[in-house]
Amino acid sequence: MIRPVSEDQILVEVAGRRMLVEAECPHRKGRMRFGHINERTLRISCPLHHSTFDLTTGERVSGPACRSLRVTELED
Repeated sequence: MIRPVSEDQILVEVAGRRMLVEAECPHRKGRMRFGHINERTLRISCPLHHSTFDLTTGERVSGPACRSLRVTELED
């Protein structure tokens, strides 16, 4: 599940984990709240140019070159 929490962040809940994620893709500012989450690999894809990021580290896994996505895992 993806839910906006502020202009700058979204809340991603997947596989029993919760992460605050940067709301815009660092490549071309695609809105990550419309992204696709792969629950098996814990990755999120930007809906604009399909850059894919690891939700545990924020590192770009595929797609156009750009910096990492800011991700903070929340503790229960």
